[in-house]
Amino acid sequence: MPGEDAELLGDTEAVTAVLPTSATGPQEQLPALQQPETVCSVGSMLLFSNTSASSGAVLQPRLHVGLRELSLCTWLLTPATHLGTVLSYSEAKGRKLALHGDHPGSARFFIGDAEFRQLPVTPLLDGKWHHLCLTWSSSHGQYRFYVDRRLLAAGSVFQQGYEVPAGGSLVLGQQQSRSEGFVPFLGQLAGLALWSRALLPGEVASMATGQGLPQGPLLTLANATLQGEVRRRRCACLQNCP
Repeated sequence: MPGEDAELLGDTEAVTAVLPTSATGPQEQLPALQQPETVCSVGSMLLFSNTSASSGAVLQPRLHVGLRELSLCTWLLTPATHLGTVLSYSEAKGRKLALHGDHPGSARFFIGDAEFRQLPVTPLLDGKWHHLCLTWSSSHGQYRFYVDRRLLAAGSVFQQGYEVPAGGSLVLGQQQSRSEGFVPFLGQLAGLALWSRALLPGEVASMATGQGLPQGPLLTLANATLQGEVRRRRCACLQNCP
């Protein structure tokens, strides 16, 4: 609901601790996490086997309209001690969207040139498959960060009124400018998709329990053009792609 995060958190700073389920309101009260035994039919999977600066995946076509809401969701497995650069979106005036972490346990969610929120990513760094989802809405600057359908961070007044511009280049696994200093992603991505709306908690939970993507994604891994050592993997189920 509009303003809900401001009431829950009491400020607009980044959330760096896991939010207990009971503090997230009726919409977010999800049952205790139990990973499904198998998750199948997630679509394309990409393997990022090294951290070469020439490796990455470009999602096409470029965005034709600006984004005032967005959701980015993916299954992810990494053996690294940090998250690396999962996604970087840049246009003529610089980076406008990114998910990046070069320190154990934390990552930064960027919107705009320099504004970011710190996210807790320790649950993702155990070398196993996990589902993550980020949502953001410009109208109240609300963002939410889910891992395995649980809300780990949330806030409001983050780039309120901003529009992610159209026409940029969206790259997975790699920074787009050497000056940014982003470390590449190492591991596997599966079922990644970008939407032009903020998904509902129930939609996030459905994906995390292997029930498929919500309708209407703008881009998926099927749109990826691979560069360098990035490879597609064909596995019926995630558990068959260790």
